[in-house]
Amino acid sequence: MTLQEMLRAIPRLTTREQLLLLEAVSRSLRADLDAYDMHGSAERLLGIITTDEELTDEDVERIR
Repeated sequence: MTLQEMLRAIPRLTTREQLLLLEAVSRSLRADLDAYDMHGSAERLLGIITTDEELTDEDVERIR
C-alpha cells in the first residue's frame, strides 16, 4: 500500500481504528527516536565542524 492509498483510507477507518493506527505510528516513532538517541550527540553533530583537510579516523576519535 502506498502512502497516498493510506492517506485516502484513514478517514474511512472507525475512530477506534484511527486511534490504534495512531498508537502504532507513535510506538514506531518512539522506537526510532530511542535508537537515534543511543548514538549520542557526536553523531548528531556530524558535519558541523569544517576543516581544510580530511579528518582521519584517529582525529575523529580524539575529537569525540
